[in-house]
Amino acid sequence: MNTIIKLTLLILFVVGLLTGNSYGSHKHGTTGKITGKIIDAKDKAPLIGATVKIEGIFSGAITDNNGEFTILNIDVGTYTITASYIGYDPEKVSEVKVSADLTSTVNFFLNPTGNEIATEEIELVGKRNAISPDQSGRIISQEFIENSGIRGIENIAATTAGAVQDEKGTAVNIRGGRVNETAIIIDGVLTTNPLDGKSTQYVSNNSLEELAVLTGGFSAEYGNIMSGVINVTTKSGTDKFSGALEGVTDEIMANRISQGYNIYNAALGGPLIPTKKLSGFANFFAGYESNFSRVAYPSWISDQLELPDNILPDFTLNRCSFNGKLNFDLQALNQKLPIQLKFGTGLSKTDRRIFAQTYMMFNSQRNPLIEESSNQYHGKINHQINSKFFYEMQFNHFDASFMRGDPEFRGNIYSYGDTSKVIGLTIPGGGIFFDEYGVMFKHNRVGNYYKQSNSSYWGLNLNSTYQLKNNEIKFGGDYKYNTIRFLEMNPAGLNKFLGKPAGEQLSAFNGRVASANYYGYVTIFNSSTGMLEIQETNSTGFNAPKHPVIAGLYILDKVEFKDFTMNVGL
Repeated sequence: MNTIIKLTLLILFVVGLLTGNSYGSHKHGTTGKITGKIIDAKDKAPLIGATVKIEGIFSGAITDNNGEFTILNIDVGTYTITASYIGYDPEKVSEVKVSADLTSTVNFFLNPTGNEIATEEIELVGKRNAISPDQSGRIISQEFIENSGIRGIENIAATTAGAVQDEKGTAVNIRGGRVNETAIIIDGVLTTNPLDGKSTQYVSNNSLEELAVLTGGFSAEYGNIMSGVINVTTKSGTDKFSGALEGVTDEIMANRISQGYNIYNAALGGPLIPTKKLSGFANFFAGYESNFSRVAYPSWISDQLELPDNILPDFTLNRCSFNGKLNFDLQALNQKLPIQLKFGTGLSKTDRRIFAQTYMMFNSQRNPLIEESSNQYHGKINHQINSKFFYEMQFNHFDASFMRGDPEFRGNIYSYGDTSKVIGLTIPGGGIFFDEYGVMFKHNRVGNYYKQSNSSYWGLNLNSTYQLKNNEIKFGGDYKYNTIRFLEMNPAGLNKFLGKPAGEQLSAFNGRVASANYYGYVTIFNSSTGMLEIQETNSTGFNAPKHPVIAGLYILDKVEFKDFTMNVGL
């Protein structure tokens, strides 16, 4: 019986590893590692005690008795690595790419010089394997992002096999899963809204370092993952200044061609203190983008209608975003302090109009308005204990807000059914109906729907990595405290109850006119304005905000062989 129980648990454990459907930790890798071997190019013998260094950062290793080395805890990016050994010509390999959670392999073949100290240096260009043994999905590099002409995280990720984008270009489905089953992680921060499983976070292409699109085989460190993961790494500063300016517009084209497409962005990074001694201590990178389009989804609708100027009225999109990082490397001041402090933020805001077909002829000015904002902040401590072990602790805060309503009234929910404010409305709370053909709504018809929500969390991740020969052992945990507020209603009928006492209005409305679902908000009547105002509340009653807590622990052993990698975790 014990054997049967053990076998059953093993089968369930393996199934969990293959599907990746764990529901605890949300640890998301932001660093990778480099391994390799240094051997004598002449007799193929391993070189014991050879030195390996990464240019520009304080990372390196000494080869072991087999001539092998491992360098942990390397930020995502492209590096130049040098191997040296007394009596041999040094060898340099450039353009070595490091990706989050993945292993890059670099082997050196040093030639003996016969001199006590080598004086010549050989430089090679590193090449990544076409198929990585520890990757299921695709790594999208900065080179592809810059040259493809595709913008937006979801649009870029949709170029991966197994990822399909909807016809509006607003969502990605991975492995046939629903939109809300794909997790989007930016610099280790989960940006998925727990209300609907979607992400509205936007990152300018100039701020993107790499996208890792994982389509299966998730290890135990990823939790709450159903279909796929889009793991985004943004750029960090270096000890040298770099920047970019970009402007894109089609407004100068003829009206039949232009769709009012405008994008402007700028990025700048480099040392915070540009001196020889301190340029390696502190660096920054910041990018900003502004996007204005007079047609929100041109590819979806432009060919469906013949309009004189190719522009759908009142179907605009306005978006702005900012991403910034600030890093401090204490080892640049003192070799005995292998500690890095990293801070980052990502802010995005979008205002867009919904295209209502029945409004297009007479009522486009009432196309519903959606306002979305998404803000994430993180601070990280990264401590390299020794060449085989490091840990990192990251504090996260994420906040996402949503509003959908009439572009004029927004949250003034009494106004939706007010005859003095809605021209053509004769009955309080009534509607303005179709034209004589029953096809298009008449002018000034107000959409009887309002929705507002806010989701945020405070989180803490603690993760550690230990390299034991071919075993990369990880263990850690995650904690998130969420605050969720939600309100949804059909407000036009509320105007009928304007004369009731303030405490009775909403309850009467709920029971007699239309549905109203809300928590985390209260409605307060402002006698000076005559408006019913929506305000956040921290009460403990039936309309209190929700506070789900998500926490988990994990342990993972990543065993690396020459041609394949095995992940065993819980």
